Amino acid sequence: MPDFNSLASAGFEWDEEKNQANLIKHGISFDDASQIFYGPVVVKRSDRNNEERWIALGEYDGRILTVIFTRRDKAIRIISARRPRPDEKRAYREAAMGRSSQGKH
Repeated sequence: MPDFNSLASAGFEWDEEKNQANLIKHGISFDDASQIFYGPVVVKRSDRNNEERWIALGEYDGRILTVIFTRRDKAIRIISARRPRPDEKRAYREAAMGRSSQGKH
């Protein structure tokens, strides 16, 4: 799996019309969504489309966000951002607990 934390340093891109539509529909801008890649993220591959897409879960401004993205050249291209579904939130919290318990040993 690619190292998406280091990939964030290559930058982000998105379609501005999709960004505006996402902001109206989900209340999350792609600029805000991009911030999760600068902290701990849980990333898994999405099997929904033919294009290689990824689902990232991370925190920004005290909220857990789900960000759907793909890679274009060296950049992360954000496709969608929303609040996580209950199963996604649980997976993120379990992963976060795993990270914190590893640090306590």
